Formats: sequence, structure tokens, C-alpha cells
Amino acid sequence: MNYKSKKMTLLIILVLLIVIPAGIFINKNLSKGDLDSNAVKWTQEKNSDPESIKIPGYSTITVPADTKDVQITLGNPEGNQCYFKFELLVDGESLYTSDFVQAGYAIENVELEKGLEKGTYDAVIKITPYSLDKKRQYAGANVRATMEVV
Repeated sequence: MNYKSKKMTLLIILVLLIVIPAGIFINKNLSKGDLDSNAVKWTQEKNSDPESIKIPGYSTITVPADTKDVQITLGNPEGNQCYFKFELLVDGESLYTSDFVQAGYAIENVELEKGLEKGTYDAVIKITPYSLDKKRQYAGANVRATMEVV
């Protein structure tokens, strides 16, 4: 092998060593863009009908007074063929909005925009499903609940 061939081979190897890891990094990070980093694996509910979207229900949410950190499970049931975005409204005011949550994952702790005083509030968890390419929004649900701040 002459000098030019060796040089060309080394150049090709060097380019591949840069391009392949860069491609893997871009594919892993950009294709998942906007996934909620607080979501954890969740298998409490499962949707066995791929033609439908299962929406979880909520009745009463109990949170401590004067804190913004709240434990609540906002889950996208395993088997749903979509992403969810959640918005928590309390007495009509938006206090939390998530990024995309993939099926089989849930957010278990949220940070509200502000803490609430003791009392009982009307809460709505707005669940908006999105296509797997995150470009189309499907019909969602506004799940009503009572928020008890203790």
C-alpha cells in the first residue's frame, strides 16, 4: 500500500469515527425532543386496544399547603399509541404544564407555579394526546378533580 492509499484509509476511518457517534447522538436526543425528563416507567394502567386512547381518571388530589412540590401521578397508560401533555389548572389558573410523556411512563412529582393556601379547590387535569411524530394533536380530555390542600 502506498502513502496516498494509507492516508486516504486513515482519513476515511477518522471521518467514520466522528460521523457515526455524532449520528447516534443526534438520533437519540433530537428524535425524543421535548420528552419530559421527570417521567418514569409506569405500568399501573394498560390500554389493550391500539385503536383507542385510554385516559386516566382522577378524583381527589391531596397536597400540602404552601408548597410548590406536589406528588401526583400524571400517567400515559402503556399501550397508548400517542404521547400525552398534561396541564394542571386550579380554579381556572394554569399551575403546571408538562412536556411530552410517552406511553408506559408517568410524572410522579410536579412543581407548581405557586403554592396554595389550605382549602378545597376545583382542579382540571387537561390531557392532550399527540401523534407519535408529535405533529398532530388528537382530541383530549379535561379531567375534573377536587384538590384538597391541607
